[in-house]
Amino acid sequence: EMAKALGHDTGGKKPIIFDPSCPKFMKAYLEILHRNLEKTACDFWWIDWQQGPYSKVPGLDPLWLLNHFHYLDHGRDGNTSPLIFSRYAGPGSQRYPVGFSGDTVVTWDSLAFQPEFTATASNIGYGWWSHDIGGHIFGERDDELVTRWVQLGVFSPIFRLHSSDSKWNSKEPWMYRSEYEKVMSKFMKLRHRLVPFLYTCNVIGSVEDEPLVQPMYWMYPDSNQAYAFPNQYIFGSKLLIAPIVEPRDRTTNLGAVKAWLPPGPRFIDIFTGQLYDADREITFYRRLEEYPVLAREGTIIPMDASPAPGNGCLNVDAFEFLVVIGNNAEAIVLEDVGDDASNSTAGKGQRKSVVSFNQAEGNLTAGPIDRPSKFRFMSLTSVPDDLKIYCNGIDRTKEVKVTVEDGCQAPGLVIECSFSEIGHCITIELGPDPRLNVMKPTRRLEHLIMDYQCEFEIKDQLWKVVIDHMKPVNAVIGTLLSLGYEDSIVGPVSEQLLADGRLFSPFAKWTLADG
Repeated sequence: EMAKALGHDTGGKKPIIFDPSCPKFMKAYLEILHRNLEKTACDFWWIDWQQGPYSKVPGLDPLWLLNHFHYLDHGRDGNTSPLIFSRYAGPGSQRYPVGFSGDTVVTWDSLAFQPEFTATASNIGYGWWSHDIGGHIFGERDDELVTRWVQLGVFSPIFRLHSSDSKWNSKEPWMYRSEYEKVMSKFMKLRHRLVPFLYTCNVIGSVEDEPLVQPMYWMYPDSNQAYAFPNQYIFGSKLLIAPIVEPRDRTTNLGAVKAWLPPGPRFIDIFTGQLYDADREITFYRRLEEYPVLAREGTIIPMDASPAPGNGCLNVDAFEFLVVIGNNAEAIVLEDVGDDASNSTAGKGQRKSVVSFNQAEGNLTAGPIDRPSKFRFMSLTSVPDDLKIYCNGIDRTKEVKVTVEDGCQAPGLVIECSFSEIGHCITIELGPDPRLNVMKPTRRLEHLIMDYQCEFEIKDQLWKVVIDHMKPVNAVIGTLLSLGYEDSIVGPVSEQLLADGRLFSPFAKWTLADG
């Protein structure tokens, strides 16, 4: 078919030369070669061009031309949002594809390179990077490395796992040891649960030229520290990510990363619920199932309420909103109506909901919403005395399920509204100027120290420091440092004791979650 369309003589068995600079060739290339494959089974193409920047037209890079025409061809029916996956073709080439950053070697050095690479690419507008999560070639088997890479991938523009055709380098979680399988599965599900947040960020970003991943110096250009932590970045304008890119310490079983918390409202770790004072440098120590992802006071993150969303990316059946009080907050949720499960006619249009929180009044409003919604107020560990929940102005407090979850990693007040009236508006009244509880770190530190692979005497000495809150903070930390243990031993303890300046205040209100 190709030969006939191009008038190519097949008698001499000569091949058809690939010539993207020829309009006639490109027409046959797309309408015959690719269209037949698309009819069989292909949603979009990976333009894996690796033959160099040369063509019959001087200065014309074939990859640019392939990206351009494949992108236009994919949207030819007017109903499809064009999508291609391709290699880097130089500055400006981000206008077409989801980017492929190249084959990664399976090493910790490769992992350590990717956060800065991704954030820096945003400086020239290249925000749609995808990486070979877990590594592609060479290297060696390291389950912890793959797990930390998956965690980074969850907070990357595109979540894409890849590997060479190797029996030993596959990326299915069940191919790894149980400890790592559980964590990888948990984080993959989290990525899926974040689709309402990710979709909204990308729709807004496509209009306002805001990549999903941004280096710290975009938001804090006048701060030297913003340039001193190149692997740290802002994700979706709401979350601060400090990737762990080194193996765990063998004694403490904790991964570590040095980070910078910029001035402004305090931060909360969404996995542990710990609150951190801002305007400081700090080293985070995390178990394998944890990752340093921090939200400011005054943050709302929309998510899928399902703990394990099904395959595909249809609009969610129910929402969960992660809410960090302490400041005014707002979150927008955008959805493509064509992605509704009940939309058999594939209708078009966009649906918008707004969730906002007024700190002074202690009121959260959400609407219009036509599905059940769960609101998780992080680090609120008691039910407010005057809690009220309204739907379209009608008091429905007694119909709502209200619980305090204190057995999970991140304690919080959970309010589940099962209302499903079309276009309803929810109002939650917590009471004026509510505040996050002080998270006494005793229980967390007990678990961390329990896991230390060291002498029992060391554990005893550390525990004496942890439970002594009668002394001022300088005396406590002085005692801790005087023990003479390595930073990897005392670091996790000092991180928790110095996280929230209210911890040693005589007016601190301990959370029930940590006793």
